[in-house]
Amino acid sequence: MEFAYVAKNNNGEEVTGSLPAHNIDDVVDQLHEKGLAVLNVSEKTGSHNAKSIFKSLSNMSIGSVPTRELALFSRQLSTVLEAGIPLVRGLRGLAADTASKLLSRAVADIGDRLERGESLSEALAAHPQCFNKMYVSMIRAGERAGTLDQIVEQLAIYLEKSDAIQGRVKSAMSYPVFILVFTILATLFLLLKIVPTFAQIYADFGQDLPGLTQIVMTASNAIRDHAFLTIVLGLSVLAAFMITIRTGPGRYALDTFLLRVPIFGPIVTKSVMSRFTRTFGILLGSGLPILDGLELVKHAAGNVVIGDAIDKVKKSVSTGHAVTESFRSTGKFPEMVLQLMATGEDAGEMDTMLVKTSDFYDRQVEAQVQGIASLIEPLMIVIVGALIGVIVISMFLPIFSLGDALMKGGYNV
Repeated sequence: MEFAYVAKNNNGEEVTGSLPAHNIDDVVDQLHEKGLAVLNVSEKTGSHNAKSIFKSLSNMSIGSVPTRELALFSRQLSTVLEAGIPLVRGLRGLAADTASKLLSRAVADIGDRLERGESLSEALAAHPQCFNKMYVSMIRAGERAGTLDQIVEQLAIYLEKSDAIQGRVKSAMSYPVFILVFTILATLFLLLKIVPTFAQIYADFGQDLPGLTQIVMTASNAIRDHAFLTIVLGLSVLAAFMITIRTGPGRYALDTFLLRVPIFGPIVTKSVMSRFTRTFGILLGSGLPILDGLELVKHAAGNVVIGDAIDKVKKSVSTGHAVTESFRSTGKFPEMVLQLMATGEDAGEMDTMLVKTSDFYDRQVEAQVQGIASLIEPLMIVIVGALIGVIVISMFLPIFSLGDALMKGGYNV
């Protein structure tokens, strides 16, 4: 595989290029051997072959640190800095206590790099699987301003709130997912075991079956006769979907759908706005210039539709337009965000207003998640009952005409 890198040489000049390697760690090691300080490493687009695509699909959840683990590490690092513990010694202690093996190895390596004279931001940048550009940039800003302890504290709060929101959304979705899986399994059991039994009985009647019964029996026969093909087709559709959403247009289409889908769309929108406003507010509060903050926050928004809109904002601001005016021109941001942003821009406290906006959206998301969770449980029960009920009723409909079939001699004992 081919990896693109951004690094700095001994003169502080930025160096870019690409290297063939098996993984990111190999690239980092090669660059260190050349005396370069690594800023970023990423796999080049277009370097995927069939094997690498399959590997990426089978390892989608591997190779990144959970938000909860990163939040805990940031909180512990903040405590180390506030307590005045030597950073190298503190990092070695954190590496031993960290549950994530990936993060533990990274933290241990960061301690070694600090001993060799690298700055904390440079050491963090060598591990992009654990620390993204936003994290590294904020640490770099804290180093320059001499407020590293405050920046790490802000990062810990930001990650803790992000994890809390993710946890509430996942908790609300866990019950519907369980009911959906149960419904699929119960439906398959009825179609594969119960329906064929009734079908054999009704075949001896010699009578025309009701349309609903025929539909259910046809579905049962199709699944039984083509079980292997059905499984292969299902897996193929899943694989095609996963590959598609990893492309630019596919991801854009999915994120657009998530923002507009009924019921859950408003929750997704508010979650994205909360993440955007909090991230942007913290970046501005850390002392980063607005253009640098916009460049980082477009990747942290978690939605490429909003990310593209932020990119347009950056171009507009760079040409001299006001920040709020540039955001409004995209048509992608709620009016409340724009009004609070304008108030903060006029008062010179945009970072504070953005964080307050995020707090408001966090409360909105929590309230909506709880409301939907209370409504979705009975709704899912009705859907499950209706689906299973249709199958059961379809099997008993012919019994209603059993008397007619016996009187006409259609059933021979």
